[in-house]
Amino acid sequence: MNAKGDANRSVRMTKQRLYQALITLLQQKSLREITVRELTELAGISRGTFYFHYADIYALMDQMEAAQLARLNDLMDSLIPSISQEDAPPALVALFTYMTENPDLCQALYGKSWESEFTRNAKKLIAERCLGEFAPDGGTEEQKYMLAFAVNGCFGTIVAWQEAGFQPPAAEIARITWQAIRAVKGRM
Repeated sequence: MNAKGDANRSVRMTKQRLYQALITLLQQKSLREITVRELTELAGISRGTFYFHYADIYALMDQMEAAQLARLNDLMDSLIPSISQEDAPPALVALFTYMTENPDLCQALYGKSWESEFTRNAKKLIAERCLGEFAPDGGTEEQKYMLAFAVNGCFGTIVAWQEAGFQPPAAEIARITWQAIRAVKGRM
C-alpha cells in the first residue's frame, strides 16, 4: 500500500480510538466534564495529535453525531416507503441490531441523557422526514402532535430497551416499535 493509503488508515485508526475513548467517557460523565487530557490518555494518543484533527472535544462530538445522523437519515430512506407493510421492515430490525452490536455508542448517545443535542437533532430529522412524506402540505396541528408523540415514543422505547439489557431481541423490539408507528400513522 502506498504512503497515502497508510496515512489514511492511520487517520481512521486515530479517529476510531478517539471515538471509542469519547464513548467510554460519555458513559461516565457529561461532555462538558471531559478533558482533552483524559480523552487522549484513554485513547493512547498525544494531545498534539488530537488538536491536529479537532479544535476541541465538541468538534469530535459533532463529527461523531453527524455520522450517526447520516446513518439515521439513510435508514429513513428505507423506512418511510415501508409504512404500509405490516411486518417490521428489515431496516428497522437492522437499526435495533446495530444498537445491540454497539451498546456503548448507543448508551452514550441515547442513554442517560436522552435529551442530548444528538437526540434533539435525531428527533427533528425523523419528524421532518415523516411530516414531509405523510403531510407534504406541512400537516395539521393534530398531525404534528401525533408525529411528536410517535417520535418521542420511539426514543423512549430505545431507552427502556437499553435499560432492560437489550431484551427482547432486536427483531422483537422492532416489531413492537413498528406496530406503534403504524398505529399512529393510521391516525394521521
